[in-house]
Amino acid sequence: MTVQRTGLFPWPIALVLIVAAAITREPVVLVAAAAALAGWAVSFFTSRTALRGVDATVELVPSRMVAGDMFTARLVIANRKPLPMPWLEVRLALPEGIDPEPATPGMPRGSVGAGFAPRAHERVTLAFTLRAPQRGAYELGPIQLRSGDWLGFTHVEGAIDPHPSIVVYPMPLSAADRHRPSLRPLAETATKRGLLPDPLRFRGVREHRSGDPRKEIHWKASARLGGLQTKVYEPATSLDAVFLLNVATYDQYWIQADPDAAEVVISATAELIRLAADAGRQVGLVTNGIDNVTHERPRSALGRGPRPLTRSLEILARLGPYASHSPEAVFLRERGRLPWGATLVCVTPVLGPHLAGALLALRRAHHRILAVSIDEPDAAVRQRLRSADITVDTLRIGARRAAG
Repeated sequence: MTVQRTGLFPWPIALVLIVAAAITREPVVLVAAAAALAGWAVSFFTSRTALRGVDATVELVPSRMVAGDMFTARLVIANRKPLPMPWLEVRLALPEGIDPEPATPGMPRGSVGAGFAPRAHERVTLAFTLRAPQRGAYELGPIQLRSGDWLGFTHVEGAIDPHPSIVVYPMPLSAADRHRPSLRPLAETATKRGLLPDPLRFRGVREHRSGDPRKEIHWKASARLGGLQTKVYEPATSLDAVFLLNVATYDQYWIQADPDAAEVVISATAELIRLAADAGRQVGLVTNGIDNVTHERPRSALGRGPRPLTRSLEILARLGPYASHSPEAVFLRERGRLPWGATLVCVTPVLGPHLAGALLALRRAHHRILAVSIDEPDAAVRQRLRSADITVDTLRIGARRAAG
């Protein structure tokens, strides 16, 4: 711990008293000189040991939460030396995005702290209630310690930086904006579209319909019944849901014009991932966004249970509004890693022709696709996707219905 001292013992007065005592030999002057010398010794010794043996640690409970929730920062201050301290001031620095609770007028927002006088070998725990209104990954600290000598002539300051971190997950879209309904219907749509026919589990036949593939015609049953019959298979449930998140607003991905749109799609993706995980599905995440901490493009592999869910939510919490590449390039590059028959849920601010072309290519690779966009795509783009049996939905339509 680096220590900085301010203030100074009044040396001129003490020196004058000592010289006067040596010259005059007066008892009163001798007592004053002795008191000045003792005061210097006390000030020098206690200022050098003021913060010696003082430790400070921070525990954040919980260390992971949803945006808007409150948490507790517990500061444990330990005075390990056998001397009491006349006073000690402790302050914990708060990063931007973490606020004290309650935030009363006049309260400093950049830090929380308290003052007290620790006794010898005493351990004190301070609890501060904080709020994280925005998603992100935050580091609290450093802890500023301030004390002084027993006579109050010098002040001693030190800092301890334990680097306590907290991850704040995106708030569900329906909670962030009360005019937006829950995305559960979209998640249920993705679940229903994850039912794939298993060609090894023949169930029977039905009448042939327009659009049925020719290879699925049951010729023997058609000849026997006097009309074309199509084979019907038992469904095999695919519990794989890979979420494709695009944070770019324009086709020129290096232009970032609407950070609010990026926040909307990140919150929507977090809500859909939670709903899919609650339904027992395997979840994965692919994005063209950049991690604010590592400055790399993150991804989450498919998995079921709390660990893949936590990994995906942490990626979304630390994701910035800037894109590393175009969404179509990133999503098509991941084509070889996607399991056959997985449901792909693409969440994007805008659904343009280039991204639509990538979704069509993924559809031809035997994936079920649900596209969720903030803005209504062009009629031509919507028609292209619907003709390939790709479901398209928009968040803004749901918002207008809820508000109207």
